[in-house]
Amino acid sequence: MKKDRSPVHAKGYRNVFCPHYRSCLDHASEKYWNYWNCMDCRYKCDQAPVMEVVVSKASTNPYYSISPAVNGKLKNVSI
Repeated sequence: MKKDRSPVHAKGYRNVFCPHYRSCLDHASEKYWNYWNCMDCRYKCDQAPVMEVVVSKASTNPYYSISPAVNGKLKNVSI
């Protein structure tokens, strides 16, 4: 985790416009946090536009992928 990113393991608000949102979400997932927020982050009020991604019917996937880092760590998962 780089120093300019600082997710907090507490309930609160997250800034989805943050340039580091995805890496903070990955960090929270690796730590098995049920919730996290951007309370201590310097980007917590950043409202910069996010790059739009064009999605077509052919490119949509109704399933979520699981990070390879989590593979083998899940227990008692029902599908």
